[in-house]
Parts: sequence; structure tokens; C-alpha cells
Amino acid sequence: MLLSQEFESLKAAFKEQFGTCIDFLRDREVYGSALFKFLRSLPKGADLHAHCDAILPISEQVAFLKDHPELVITPEWQIHYSGLGAPYGSKTMSELLSEGLTVEVFRHQWTVLGAGEQRTWDWFEGIFIKCGSICTTPSLVQDYYTRVLKHYHSIGVMHVELRCPFFGTREDALARGEAFLRALQSVRAEVDPSITLRIVACAGKNDVWDPQFMDNAMYVRDNVKDGEHDLVVAIDIVNDEDRSFSLARYEERVRKIIREHPGLHLTLHAGESLSGENNEIAIALRCGIERLGHGFNLYRYPALEEEIRRKGICMEICPVSNAALGYCADFAQHPANLYRKSGIPLVVCSDDPAYQADEPLTGDLLAVTVGWDLSLDEVRQLCRSSIEYSFLEPASKSRLLTQWEKAWQQATS
Repeated sequence: MLLSQEFESLKAAFKEQFGTCIDFLRDREVYGSALFKFLRSLPKGADLHAHCDAILPISEQVAFLKDHPELVITPEWQIHYSGLGAPYGSKTMSELLSEGLTVEVFRHQWTVLGAGEQRTWDWFEGIFIKCGSICTTPSLVQDYYTRVLKHYHSIGVMHVELRCPFFGTREDALARGEAFLRALQSVRAEVDPSITLRIVACAGKNDVWDPQFMDNAMYVRDNVKDGEHDLVVAIDIVNDEDRSFSLARYEERVRKIIREHPGLHLTLHAGESLSGENNEIAIALRCGIERLGHGFNLYRYPALEEEIRRKGICMEICPVSNAALGYCADFAQHPANLYRKSGIPLVVCSDDPAYQADEPLTGDLLAVTVGWDLSLDEVRQLCRSSIEYSFLEPASKSRLLTQWEKAWQQATS
């Protein structure tokens, strides 16, 4: 009872200072608030929606690049492999820092801060082009995700489900999958033997959708195992929903993959939009989703909302991302609160924290805590749900829930 009262005091003080329209990139004082620090200390369970290579805070991303001189930064702020083909004027991170460039300069170039008058989504997708080479080799993948999992562990995240494309040849994909597994094993040996990682293989809604991405993913699923368990557990299709192709273009392909791979889970990006003129959520439901990625504009479709509620389909809510990309400026107005109150299960996730915030997940929990005026018990339920609705196999899920319950009791007693 005493902690709950203290929590309410922290929440009230935060709202008085910052309100419910929080800019996690521009207002750095948020990260020094007592409420942020308290939420950061809690055992959060899992992050079920985080995109590949867009996770480490910019300061840690800069540190990673400084430790890897085989990567250089071009004059256009693009990460590039050094050597033949590197544009003239490219420099290592160490060289740039020694010349006086700061982390804040990189934060401006590699986050949505830099969008200016440009459409935010266009700038945002450009960041992925700039930073697309940050994990170009298995050794880079292993080091990057060793750091990622250590960071997650430091903020109380016990399980991560990572959206990942498997590009290149089968051999390239296999090497990438094995590098993820080595990172996981390294963190288990060094930090915590119970931490878990699973992969949601994804491809984009491109003009010519390369089926090789999903073929590669299924090859990794068959050949890379975490003990007895698959590392690749699900598939997804991603991209700006308002300006790319519809899920309908890929529906038969998705159905075929699910049909041919028993036990493979399905979560699809749909409803990440303000528009009421698309059928993405309906198509996702038709494909047989088990979780819905974003679903922001579900309020425009009462019949679909009722179907999702009736089927108990969990929504992956990414509030900081929604604000950063212009879908919702005031977290008190985020529609997922009404979904939650109506009985639809949901989990809070981080999406692309490297490019939209300072670190994964804590800000997202803070956004809904303040915006939705959540009690400490309601925060607890959101954290628990992140494990309950994960794609972990039942035994691992049960073990993780037991461990999380114990950690929560210790943190809040």
C-alpha cells in the first residue's frame, strides 16, 4: 500500500512538470525524473516488438561504432564498411569524435529529431538506410546483440522478440542466425542464464517482395536452435502502411508459409495509420494473426475491434513510436487505452527505440503510466502480459513467469 501511494505521488509530480505530451528526444529532463528512474528499476518482462539494428541508445551505438574501425561514417552520415567502395571523406567514429563531433550531433542525424520540415516517415526510413550497414558481418551482429541483450537486462527485460530480415544468400542468413545465438549464449554465460531471445522474421512491403527473405528465415528456423527450441518463431510484413503496398499483395505467400511450417506464429503490422480507408487489419485477421502489430486505428472499425476482443488477440502497442511518427501527440489520447479498458489484451513495446527515444521500453511504460493514469498494479499486469503473450514455448514461458513474479515482489516489497 505504501509503495502504491509513493507511486501515485511520483506520477502526480511527473504530470505536473511534463504533462502527458512527452517528447522523449527533445526533453532530456524526462530521463532524470523520479518516475522514469522508478519504472526503469522494475522487472519489465519482455519486449515483443523491437526492430533489428534499431535498439541501442545512440550513445551506445556511437560506442559500438568506435569499437569497430572496420566501419566508417560517410559525409552523408551513412554507416559504411571501410576499404574499397567507401565514399571519399569517410572516417571512423574515433576520428570523428577526435575532431569534435558529439553524440548529440549523431542523435540529430540518426533519430527522428532530424526530420525538420521533411515528412517524418520519409526521414525515419532514411535512418535505416544510413544505419543499414551497422551489422554487416556475423561478428558485428554478435557484438551488437551482446550489447543489446546486456542493455535489456540492465532495465529488467528478460525476453526479447526481435523483428529481423534475413537478407542475402542462405549461407548469409544462417551466419546471421548463428551470430544471434552466440550473442544470447554469451550473455547467458556472463550475465544471466535465464535471458531469452526469439526472432520474428520479417520482410518489407516492397515493389518486388523478395521471397528469398522468408525462404532464408525458414532455413534459419530449421537449422538454428536454442537448445531444443527454434530461434525463429514467427513472421511479419512491415513498412509505412499509408504509402506502401497492402498486405493483400502478400496474403497468399503468408498463408503458404504458415501452412508449410507447423508451429510458426504470425504477427502482422496493421493499423499503424490514422486512415479509415484501408483494410490492413481485416487482412491481418484473415491471415490468422495471433498478435496485431500496432493496430493504432482499430477504433475506426468497430466490427474488427469486436472480433479482436472475442478472439483474445493481443495488440503490440508502441506508444513512443506512435508519438515520434506523428500518430498521437498526447498519450492521454492514445486509443489503445480504450482497447485495454474494453478487454482487448495488449502489451507495451518499443518498436525502434534507437531512432525514436533514448532507450527501449522504459519510456513506453512511462508514456502509458502517465497518459492512461495507470496504477502500479496495472503496470504490473502490463509487464506480466508481455511474457504471457510472448511466442515462447510453454515450459520456457512458465519458467520466466515464475522468475518474473519473484523479481517483481523483490522490487516492490
